[in-house]
Amino acid sequence: MSMTSSNEAAAEAAPPRPHTVTVTVNGRPVVLPDREATGLEIKRAAIAEGLPIDEGFQLSVQRGNGRYEVVDDNETIRVHAHQEFLAVPPDDNS
Repeated sequence: MSMTSSNEAAAEAAPPRPHTVTVTVNGRPVVLPDREATGLEIKRAAIAEGLPIDEGFQLSVQRGNGRYEVVDDNETIRVHAHQEFLAVPPDDNS
């Protein structure tokens, strides 16, 4: 019995690695842990990578027509490699 439970414990300790996706935020690479993320998760990942932003910044994603669309903190979007995001302070009207 102890053999089986130690094998199960080892399996739980090493879950399969999730598929990561590298996007860019303000021109810098940011690695996301999954193909879906909320606006807040994307900002937190960018902060963890050292970008000089905070969770209060407004996040936008670049669409195919070159325009940017706001991504709300609680909005989940599908991301793909090399997707471009902009994070700007909420008082920036550019």
